[in-house]
This record gives sequence, C-alpha cells and structure tokens, in this order.
Amino acid sequence: MKTKLTLLFILISHFIFAQLTISGIVKNEKGEPISGANITLSPGNSDETLTYFITKSDGKYLLKIDNSLHETYEIRVRAMNYAFVSELINESSLNFDFTLHEKAIELKEVKLKESPIRKKGDTIAYDVSNFKDIQDRSIADVIKKMPGIEIESSGRILYQGEPINKYYIEGMDLLGGKYALANENLSADAVSKVQILENHQPIKILDSLVYSPKAALNIKLKNKITYSGKAEVGLGVSPFIYQANITPMLFTKQQQILGSYQSNNRGKNVSQQLSTLSLEDLLNDNEKFSNSSWLNIASIETPNFASERWLDNNVNLGTWNHLFKLKKELDLRLNISYLNDYQKRFGETTTQYFLPTGNIFLNEKKRNYLQSENLDIKATLLRNSSKNYLENILEFKGDWNSSIGDLFRNDQFIQQSLSKPNREISNQFKIIKSIGKQLITFRSILAFKDYTENLSISPGVFESLINQGNTYENAFQNIRFKRFVSNNYAEFTKGLKSFTLESKIGVKYINHTLKSDLMADNQPKESPFINDTRWATLNPYVENKFSYRKNNFSTSFGLPFQWYYLENTSLNTKNSYQRFYVEPKVNLSVDFSNFWKFFTNHSFSNDLGNLTRLHEGYILYKYNSIQQNNGQFNEVKKWNSAIRFEYKNPIKARFANFGYNYMWNENNLLYSYKYNSDASTVLEVLNKKNHQQTHSFNTKISQYFSKIKTTITLSSAYNFSFFDQQINNELVKVNNTSIVSNFKASLRVLSWSTLEYDYNIMNYKNKLSGSSSRSLTNQIHQVVVHFFPAKQHYIKLNFDFYVNDDRKLNPNTTFGDLMYRYSLVKRKIDFELSAYNLFNEKYFSQNSFSSNYESRFVYQLRPRQLMVTTRFNF
Repeated sequence: MKTKLTLLFILISHFIFAQLTISGIVKNEKGEPISGANITLSPGNSDETLTYFITKSDGKYLLKIDNSLHETYEIRVRAMNYAFVSELINESSLNFDFTLHEKAIELKEVKLKESPIRKKGDTIAYDVSNFKDIQDRSIADVIKKMPGIEIESSGRILYQGEPINKYYIEGMDLLGGKYALANENLSADAVSKVQILENHQPIKILDSLVYSPKAALNIKLKNKITYSGKAEVGLGVSPFIYQANITPMLFTKQQQILGSYQSNNRGKNVSQQLSTLSLEDLLNDNEKFSNSSWLNIASIETPNFASERWLDNNVNLGTWNHLFKLKKELDLRLNISYLNDYQKRFGETTTQYFLPTGNIFLNEKKRNYLQSENLDIKATLLRNSSKNYLENILEFKGDWNSSIGDLFRNDQFIQQSLSKPNREISNQFKIIKSIGKQLITFRSILAFKDYTENLSISPGVFESLINQGNTYENAFQNIRFKRFVSNNYAEFTKGLKSFTLESKIGVKYINHTLKSDLMADNQPKESPFINDTRWATLNPYVENKFSYRKNNFSTSFGLPFQWYYLENTSLNTKNSYQRFYVEPKVNLSVDFSNFWKFFTNHSFSNDLGNLTRLHEGYILYKYNSIQQNNGQFNEVKKWNSAIRFEYKNPIKARFANFGYNYMWNENNLLYSYKYNSDASTVLEVLNKKNHQQTHSFNTKISQYFSKIKTTITLSSAYNFSFFDQQINNELVKVNNTSIVSNFKASLRVLSWSTLEYDYNIMNYKNKLSGSSSRSLTNQIHQVVVHFFPAKQHYIKLNFDFYVNDDRKLNPNTTFGDLMYRYSLVKRKIDFELSAYNLFNEKYFSQNSFSSNYESRFVYQLRPRQLMVTTRFNF
C-alpha cells in the first residue's frame, strides 16, 4: 500500500511540477545553421524572460525550465542580418525549428506595430488605433467594440460583466463618477490607449492592505498637454428641430477642465451624462441623499428603445468640471451642473388585472407634460498618497420639478398636477493616517433634506373612502418631509504579512419628519387622512473583518454587529423599538492561472425597510392608488450567495465570464392589494411572514479577431423568482421567469464598408397559483451598415426591427435612419445630412408583465425628420 501511495505521489508531482524542455535548430533559407542567434522563452502574456540560449556553429538550441506554470509560451529568435521571428507554443510543443530570412537592418525603415491588447501585471491596455474606424468620433464609439468591455444604454461601463469602480483620464478622477460626460464627448483621436486596471484599490494607502476585486478604466492621451472636445450645431424640419453641443476639454499634468453646454429638441436625452455611474460614488450619493418620493401622476412608461425615436423634449444642460493640483498630491475638484428639461409624452395603456375575484380591464390615454430643473454644486478636496489620505466633499442639490397629466380613463377625463421642490446639502469627510505600522481611518457624513410634494386631482377620487360616497371636484394631497443624517466611524487597519485586520466602530443617526394632509374641495380631511410622524433611528455598529491574500489566493471574513434604537412619534402616540443583528459575510477569490479566476461571496443581512413609508394615515399616492401602512416597519432577513468564473486571454483577445446568484428574503409583513371594480387600489399591510427566492444565471463570451478587425459577443441571462402576495383577501403564489440573450458583432472585413449587428431576444413568463401561465417573447434586430465610397465621404444606414409575439395587438415595427457625412479631414470638420424614421412610423406598442397584471403600452413616436449638422472635433 505504501509503495502504491509513493508511486501516486510521484505521478501527481510529475504533473504539478512538470519540467518543460524545448529544443530545435535555427537555420537560414538555404538550410545552413546560424550561430550566435539569441533564443528567449517568455510566458505567453508578458515580456518576462524565463530562460535563454545562444546558438553555436551547429545552430541547435535547448531551452529548459523546471516548473511549467503557464498554458502558453512565446519563443523569440533574434540574429544579426536576419528578420526577427516569434511563435506561441504550449506544453505539447517539445521540438521547434526556425528558418530565418535575411534582412538588412535599416533603422530608418523600422516600424513597430503594437498588439491590439497587451497585459502587464494587473493592467490590460487596448490600443485605440486597432479598434477605431473612420466613422468613430468619441472614445465611447471605440470602447464599445473592445472585447471584455461593454457600455450600457445608461452610459455605465462594465468590464467582464461588472461595473468599473473608477474612470480616470491620465490617472485623475475629474468627474467623480459622472464619466459619461467625458466618454461621449472626448475625441477618439486624442486617445492612444484605454487601460483596464484590474483589482484596483482607489485609495493608495490601502493598496497593499485592502484587496479590491473591482476594475477601473484609465484613458491614456497621446499628448502631455491635450486640448480636445467637440462643437456642433444642427437644424432640421418636420417639425422644426435643433441641437447644439459645445464641450471643450483641457488635460495637463497640473489641471483638467471639462465644460459643456448642450441643448436639443430632437429627443436626445443628454441628462444621462450627469448620472453617477461608478459604484463607489453611487453608494456615497445614496447614503447622503434620500431618494424618497411618494406622489405621482399617471405617467407613460419609458420604452426600452432609443429616446430619439419617441421623446418630445426641449433640454438645456450646462456643466463645468475643474480639477486643480494644488500640491504634488493634493487636488481640488469643482463640479457644477444645471439641467432644465421640458418633456411631452403621449401614449395609451391597456391593462388586464388577473384577480381571484375576476379579471378587470383598464384603458388609459395619457398626455404628460414634465418639467425638470436641477442644480448640483460639489467641491472636493483630496489628498491621495501612499502615506496618507484626506477627502472632504461639500455638495448642494436643488430640484424644482413639476408635471401635468391629462388622462382619459375608460372615457372619463381626469386632470392631474404635481410639484416637487427639493433642497439637499451634505458634507463628507474622510481621513486615513498611519500610526506606526497601523492605519487609523475616521469618516463623517452630515446631510440634510427639505422636500415638499403637492398633488392635485380633478375630479375627486375614492369618493366612498374619502368623501362619504359623495362626488367632489378636487382632491389635493400635500406632503412635507425633512431628513437629517449623521454617520461617523473610526476604523483600525493592521497588516501582518499576508493577513489584514480591519476593525470599525461607529454610530449612525437618522431623524426624519413626515407631515401630510388631504383635502377634498379645499376642505381638510381629518384622521385617518393626516400624518404627523417623526422617526428617529440611532444605529451603533461594530465590524471586524479579517483578510488573507497570498499569491493568487485571497479571502475575507466580516462579522458586523448592528444595534438599532428606533423611536416613532405619530400624532399623540409614541413607540420605541430595539433590534440587534449579526450580519456575517465571506468572500473568496482564486486565480487558477493567468487566464482563469474564481470568485464567491456569501452574506446574511437585515433590513428595516423604508421607514418613510410607515405612515399610519392614508396618503393618496396617485389618482388610482391610496395607501395606509399602519406605522409598521418591514423587517427583512436577506441571504445572498454568488459564484463567478472569469476567463481572460489578452493575447488571443478572448474574454468570458459565468455566474450564478441566489437570493432569499424573509419579510414579516405581507402587502395586501384590494382592487375596486375600476382598478383603483387600496394598499394595506398584514402581520404575516412570507418569503421570496430568486435564482440568476448569466454568461458572456467576447472575442476579437485582429486580422479582420472584428469583435463578436455572446451573452445570456436566466432569472427565476417566486413570492407570495395578498390580492383581494386571497393569498396567491407568484412565479416569474425571464430569459434574455444577446448576440453582437462588429465586422470590419472590407476596407470600404463595415457592419454592426445586434440581436436581442427576451422571454418572460408569469404564473399565479390557480391560473395558467402567461408568456411573452420580444425580439430586436439592429443592423448598422457603414460605407466609405471615397476618402472624405461616409454613409451610414441603420435599421431597427422589433418583433412581437402577438402581432395583432403589437404589430412588428421597422425603423430606418440614413446619414451622409462629408469631412474636411485636416480641419476636423464634419458636415452631415441625416434623415430619421425613414418609414414614418407613428406608433410603437409593446407588452409587459407584473405579478398580477399585463399591460400593453402604445407610444406616440416622433415623425420623419431631416437635419443638417456641422461638427468640429478638436
């Protein structure tokens, strides 16, 4: 038995610590051996030299390494007066001969061409010139064709299916997460490389202590001093349309500037460029600023296709972003933005409610007039060095939003108006200092919000509940909300060889007041239609986190403790609550090789729900929905598990990822929906435990073929969830399933033409207990053909084809656009003639599912339009 185990151990050791030996001969075209040739062996994904050999008179070479740790290797052969050659091999390649061709070395004629994608350490560099086509103008046009990277419709950038945590330009964070502004306006001609910084830790002092699995994106410019941007103006007809954009940018070692003024009425939603997209900045915004909102008009749902086809708008956007380097590692950043956007949306909704007591049909014809006015001012002082870290962010946000809705419901006319003035101010301070071999972190957030909502509905609604069954002319709902947040903590971080200990202690305090009243024909309604609620939450917390990282393995275990002291004062009653939670979480990642990586994370947490929804009195949320939550908070226990594999081979330009996610929730409250015969809803809550489970699978593969300059991407996602719901006093189980698949290709085979094809298929299934399942399938084909008939001429033709399941209710729709561009190449000026909606489609319809109803939306589209545009790229 011992002999067998010994042989087994020797056999396993042979495979794990296999020696690699490569031999061969180097000769010229006449078959004569070459002496003095230099042969080196490197890993297939780096320039590191593992071993080398210099041939003698026989031309033979022998390369030997003790441990074969890589999947591929590169042999490079250099000899005087001969052309350089190299070959990629794997472990099965044991004998390899080289034939060198004579070449006179003339330095003036030597031209080096970089590989499209190169990897060095944790940095993957994409060469922009290999991916840029003649028609591309902004760097976003180029990035979307790079394998492993994708840009969502919102402008958010994903690497290997995960959001990036930072967007840098020459290593500097000018925009603080609002990077779509630079991505869509920075000229591609000004950029040399797009770098992906894997495992990027944004805080330099934590770089060797706190592991980050996220990636950042860095833009490398061609020049040390870069002046870039674009200016464009366009005019068109049917009806009169216009667009204007002037976005100058300056990038130097000492400062970066990006200013922009954009305006249009042709349906382009430029407000997305002001959205916070990076994950860390988004989490900070959510902690500082409340997204609480109650009242709404009956609005038209936003369709899932380009806003230029349906949005009737008149928008003005102005922004100024300036980053100064005050000292070597001390930056001051100023970000100011103003948005004024007026939109008109016309459409129709037909909804069928599936109820245990019988189905209900509701038809709504809607006209929405939306006015948004937003001001955001933010000043950031940042010191980010390997020795200390200091950050202070002072921010003010003001919103002056209003909307008007004209509604025809089953031939009844209803008028709605809503105003939402809002003011928010916050300050975030963070400092990290080294004391000996330890790091001490102190962080403080202070935020205040003052918010009002006023909703007017005519004629009055819910007569039996609000006005003793009598009709009335006008319902007026008012809400006044104030919120104060303070979150402060101190954290101790210590590294010991491969171990890191992080210990945090802090306290969070939230105080918010909610006052509301409802009037019928200017007559105030008494209880239960008034609210005067104050919630105060004191949340001390302690978290210990242990991390271990060595070579290609890292893991962490966190054990947070949360104490909650809640006090609720509502009218003349006062209640207090106490809760204690333990919320463990564990993460693990392993790099199996230079190509494969494995992640897994598991966590258990608790949530008290949205306390601003815990009003005892009724609130009229919109014309057909009134809610009362009895002041009870929804305690939710959450379990989350995720497994993920990543594959990347920059040499072969191949990227892939596969993942599975499981979520389990337990709620102590069950929401009860009571539908009236006109589909109006009264929402109440029941003290009843219920559960929700979700399973999600996703995969994506992306490949770039450098010889034909073509990128192909395949992806698919499957989701399945089930939960309980109370509908008209009956408990039903809801099962939802969705499958979304995508095929995308960018083909650049011909010098005079390129082709882009994007295919999406979406299947949704819904089933309520006691009823048959419902299914919906939609397909979208998008084809873009680019023609280059001559040097200065460019033609673009694109078609969008929407295929629906039910062609009687939702006819298939085809969109077409045509654009001709004439360019003055030296002056970087474009003249464009564009035609939109060639087939003059007037309406677009699609279906959607919810837990117990199906809706059909019909949107009024923009008519056929012609526009002439002049653009100057610099």
